[in-house]
Amino acid sequence: MPGSPDTRPAPELPRERRLALVIATEAYEDTSLRRLRSPGRDADDLRSVLADPDIGGFTVTSVKDGTAHAVRVAVGDFLADRSPDDLVLVYLSCHGLVDLRRRLYFAARDTTKGRLAATGVEAQWLLAQLEDCRARRQVLILDCCFSGAFATSAKGDDDLGIGEHFLGQGRGRVVLTASRGTEYSFEGEPVEGQAVPGSVFTHALVDGLRSGTADLDRDGYVSVDDAYGYTFDQVQASDAKQTPQRWLYGAEGAILLARSPAGVTITPAEVPDGIASVLNSSYPQVRIGGVDALAPWLDDDDPARVLAAEQTLTQVAEHDRPEVAARAREHLSAHGVGEGDGDRAPSGHHSSGPRSSGPTSRDEARARTLGLSSPFPARGSPRPWHTSPLARYGAAGVVVVVGISTAAVLWNKQSADRNGGTSSTGTTSGTHTSEGPWRFEIHDQISDNDLGCRVTLKQGGNDVKVIRDALYGVHSYQIPQTGTFQWTVSDPACRVVRRAGPGSAELPVSFAAYRGDTDAFRATGRFTVEVQDWQGGEQCLLQLRDPNDTNAASALDIQTVTKEQPSVVLDAGGRDTVYLADLPCGVRISN
Repeated sequence: MPGSPDTRPAPELPRERRLALVIATEAYEDTSLRRLRSPGRDADDLRSVLADPDIGGFTVTSVKDGTAHAVRVAVGDFLADRSPDDLVLVYLSCHGLVDLRRRLYFAARDTTKGRLAATGVEAQWLLAQLEDCRARRQVLILDCCFSGAFATSAKGDDDLGIGEHFLGQGRGRVVLTASRGTEYSFEGEPVEGQAVPGSVFTHALVDGLRSGTADLDRDGYVSVDDAYGYTFDQVQASDAKQTPQRWLYGAEGAILLARSPAGVTITPAEVPDGIASVLNSSYPQVRIGGVDALAPWLDDDDPARVLAAEQTLTQVAEHDRPEVAARAREHLSAHGVGEGDGDRAPSGHHSSGPRSSGPTSRDEARARTLGLSSPFPARGSPRPWHTSPLARYGAAGVVVVVGISTAAVLWNKQSADRNGGTSSTGTTSGTHTSEGPWRFEIHDQISDNDLGCRVTLKQGGNDVKVIRDALYGVHSYQIPQTGTFQWTVSDPACRVVRRAGPGSAELPVSFAAYRGDTDAFRATGRFTVEVQDWQGGEQCLLQLRDPNDTNAASALDIQTVTKEQPSVVLDAGGRDTVYLADLPCGVRISN
């Protein structure tokens, strides 16, 4: 069976404003401040990699050898008029100076060492600007040293602890420094006949971003944590006696600095023994059944399962009997993999060409449910699990996406489930007993001739939840009642899953559209809901409910949000947890 790893393009960066300010000073009018070699090179290299749309995707502003006034104006202009969803990055490479009162200053071109208050850029002033900035994700990178003495090939002056200077109260701020408060930040040594090198710290950072080797967890993104870990290791491995430092103030989740040019290496999942055995049967009709059983993996959220299905079905399409190969090609073609005649480029490099037929209305409905702009990804484009990066990363201080996790499955007829539960096909009814509020999930398995899932949940003969519209993908519904329930589904391919409790998401949090009820989240007072995905509509109805309230007609708060006013404040009324019922749009919720 196939099973070779494959490299796919890295996922796209989140759709957001990404803004960077790069400040570098290497020439000083005060002769007591030694000219630095590296800031100019550092600024050019960092600007290039941050501005690259295939790597950093930042809009970059640079200030090189500016006066103190020019630096302050540039910082003020850069941080003004930012929105909470913006990601801002400020980088400084220069001398670091401290006055007799232990106040830190960054040296500009016209800074006088004996008149720091009048001619330098004070760290506390920069902190105040960051505090006033509305962007909730802020990255500050300082390639200056703050050590007790000045040495050849080092930059900076005097000892201080940088972390305390940028503590502040702002949420989502990460500070990276090239060295400890008692260490130098070294410049690279020049080599005759070669370009002036950058500093040890910034050179390592730029190299990691440009090559993708800073993607330590190999997920296709270079987060701030990845960048720090990689740079730390590179600096420690050099001859420079410095230790990069990282401070995190109120940030939640991961801040993405860049996407990896190296892409994502995926190892295919192991095909279940039962399917593998069927595919090796001596009976063609049995092998066709194995092809059909594996085909749903092509729609899976797990890229390892998608790759395993693509490789296995491709081998069947290329080597099996015509009738079995044709069935494999049918499934592959329906998911934009290879051509309908079985010709296919190597895995991960899909051939181009028109589809054999357009999407059906069912495909459109499924695409809407899964949050896709079209039913099938274009050949050569990333799979859905590549084009939804926010499903995997919470923006620090801003977004944590709550996913759907499976728990105990409610069927009695059982087979192994990849998440450790039990599941079955061919079952359309069952019972469940719960002693507290719970969540009722419907998973559309996307089988042949799938008409979507229609669901009825009853208790004692009375309807508790009835869903007559066809559902595709995964939907979750809050059930406040307790006791024994009876459920029925319209299609044997519909999987019924129980999740204990109403959920316990923490703000800030994001929820996708058309997934039913959201998980419950903690918000005892007033909070803000901002629509991020209108799903083609002009307004969105928000219904705030208590997951413990069995009165289906009651709502704590109901608001209609429009594109003219995309955010609204809702009130939890002192409840411990609340949720949004039958959410028709994608939202971000924050305090």
